[in-house]
Amino acid sequence: MIPSNSWFPSSFADRAVWFQTFSTAFETIGPALGFSAGEVTAVKNDNAVMQWLVNALPDVDAYNEGLRLFRRTITEGPVDGTEPSLPVLATLPTYSPVDQGIYERLDNLVKRIRLAAGYSDEEGAQLGIIPKKPGSISPGEAKPALTADTDPDNVVFVKFRKGQFSGIFLQVSIDKGPWVDQGRFTRSPATLNIPQGPDELPRLVALRARYLDGDTTVGENSDVVVIRTTP
Repeated sequence: MIPSNSWFPSSFADRAVWFQTFSTAFETIGPALGFSAGEVTAVKNDNAVMQWLVNALPDVDAYNEGLRLFRRTITEGPVDGTEPSLPVLATLPTYSPVDQGIYERLDNLVKRIRLAAGYSDEEGAQLGIIPKKPGSISPGEAKPALTADTDPDNVVFVKFRKGQFSGIFLQVSIDKGPWVDQGRFTRSPATLNIPQGPDELPRLVALRARYLDGDTTVGENSDVVVIRTTP
C-alpha cells in the first residue's frame, strides 16, 4: 500500500526527501508524544533503507541501460571486428535490512501520531503529515481510485470518482497481456465489453487509469484492479 497522496509525495525521490525530514522531526517529536525509543529507531531504520534506495537506484538504472546498449550492440551491430565492453556496476553502499512494509508501517504510525495526546498542527507541520485540502492536490499528484464489477457476456463496469478532473483515461490488460488503451471516460461507471476468450472461459482483466484534465492525462496511474469476467 501507499499512504495518501494528500500528505505523502508521489515520486520516489520526493518520498525519500520527505522521509528524511519526517525521521529527523520524529526523533524529537515522537518521545514528546509518548512514542518509545524503539519506535523512533524503527523509523530511523526505515528511513535508512529509503535513503539507500534513492542513492542506489540511479547506479542500477545506469547499469541496466548500459547492459541494454551492450545487448543491442553485440546482437544487432555490424560485423567489423569490434568487441563491445560490458558495463560496470558501481559498488553499492552497505544495506541494513528491515522487514517489508515500510509504507504500511508509516501509514499506521501517522494515524497513531494524529491521535496522540498533545498532538497539534504544529507537530503535524514539522512532520509533514497535515493532509492537503482536496482542491489543493495538484494534477501531478492526482491518482484515481477504481472499483470493478462484471455482468454476463464479459461485460466489465469500472467505477470511479472524477472529483475536480474531467474523467479518466482507462487501460486494460487481458489474461496478463500488454496494456491496451480503452479511451476516455467522463462518467462512472465506464462499461467495457471484453472479447470472448478461448473455450468461453472467464478472462482475467487488470485495470488501471489516470485522470484527465481536459483531454490531457495527468497524475499517477491508479492502483491496478484485477477482476475475472463472467462469460
